Amino acid sequence: MRKRQRIGAKRLAALALAALVSAAIPAGALAAERAPMPLAPEEASEPSGETLRPFGQTRGSRGVTASNAWLEQARIGGLMLSLRLFTPEGDAVTFEENLRPVASNAPEMDLELRASKWNGGLILELDQHALDVLARVGVVRIVVADMDYAVRASYEVEELAAIRTLFALGEKELLCVGAEDIPVTVVSEDGVRRQLTQ
Repeated sequence: MRKRQRIGAKRLAALALAALVSAAIPAGALAAERAPMPLAPEEASEPSGETLRPFGQTRGSRGVTASNAWLEQARIGGLMLSLRLFTPEGDAVTFEENLRPVASNAPEMDLELRASKWNGGLILELDQHALDVLARVGVVRIVVADMDYAVRASYEVEELAAIRTLFALGEKELLCVGAEDIPVTVVSEDGVRRQLTQ
């Protein structure tokens, strides 16, 4: 857990530096339509070595339900959340979801997403409401795996909230994060994408 926290602190420090650099660049220079973000093949993320246990029929935990259907947007406790997966080319990716306690008898949970495809890396997109709901029900980490349940990425909910605060994002603006070599971007309510980091 400490290792994950150190990694999160390093990423936040890098984002803080990027925020200072971005402040010096005219906003128009970073704005673009909600368009694909090409990812070079050599930058494709590799499995972390961690593997999720297969999802069962019952996908909820601690009284909170998750869907057992293939989804384009997360559904937690019957509530649709603006939390989605996309390829770097901008195509929506369906996924299965599962809630699992981080440890036996722990109140905290992981939201596990099993993507239907893995095209060299996926982008997680979510708004403030989705983060608020996840925090309220006790989700502390979002884990993204491929079809073989191999973990490809994980995101601390607390770190995602800190990034939103750092860049002063609006409630309905969509934070878009991927592997560490993929720039952090945000999509405004009117569909314009801004790049927040290099």
